[in-house]
Amino acid sequence: MQDRPEEQAAAPTSDSHPDVGSRVNGIIRAAEAAAAEIERDAGREASRIVEEAQTRAAARIDELTREASHLRNEADQYARDMREAADAYGTQHRRSAEEEARQVLARAEAKANERLAAAETEADRIQREVGQRHETLRREARMLEERKQRVLESLRDLAAQLQDALAEPRKIAPSEESLEEALDVERRR
Repeated sequence: MQDRPEEQAAAPTSDSHPDVGSRVNGIIRAAEAAAAEIERDAGREASRIVEEAQTRAAARIDELTREASHLRNEADQYARDMREAADAYGTQHRRSAEEEARQVLARAEAKANERLAAAETEADRIQREVGQRHETLRREARMLEERKQRVLESLRDLAAQLQDALAEPRKIAPSEESLEEALDVERRR
């Protein structure tokens, strides 16, 4: 107990017993006063710490609220930008699709017109060929008709000659006359 100077100073002596009690009471009062002072200091310090913590918490809440508000604004702006970009992309894609559809339609119409023109040209060619073939067939039919008429006349002449040859009696013996001479009706006339 030598760490406490008050106790060394108040070491009991035989003639100071009544002072010891008052000294102890004084030490207790001083300890109580010191404890009360420490408690008040601790209370003030605790109040200050609580107040500082509340201030810091309020500041942090404000900071986080501002940050959250800022992030929400950024997110809203990003969402608007994305919506606008999607709308622009959709519009561009729609325009591109419409343009492509117009080009496909134009190519299809051009191809259809080409095929129609080719079909009309082919139809005209076929019609000309049919007309030429018809004319050729008509000429051939006329020629065949004329030839038929000539053949019929020849056959009539031949029939008449045969009839004349069969109707006249022969003066020459059949063995002396050749087949060619027998058929030569002109010589006999």
